[in-house]
Amino acid sequence: MVLQFLLKGFACYRLTRLITGYEEGPFAVLVKFRSAMGVYDLDEDGSPQTQLGKLFECPYCVGMWLALAFALLPSNRVTKVIITWLAISGLQAYLQDT
Repeated sequence: MVLQFLLKGFACYRLTRLITGYEEGPFAVLVKFRSAMGVYDLDEDGSPQTQLGKLFECPYCVGMWLALAFALLPSNRVTKVIITWLAISGLQAYLQDT
């Protein structure tokens, strides 16, 4: 159980870094993805114009949704999913700050 949690936390961390702009990816596929999501269409203040662009720019937002996806994999019980979701997202946020 602990190993699964750690693996999912690190997987969430890795995917979050890929999605939110820390890497270009092979053949710049991640840059193209972020461009399609509106991450690079900026306002005067330098933030994305669209809500989707803002979502995919924010590592905490992406991490929260990825954590939900990982939490849903092993269980269908609502309380277990919510606890796992928050725990994985918490680990991802901690790793993002270090």
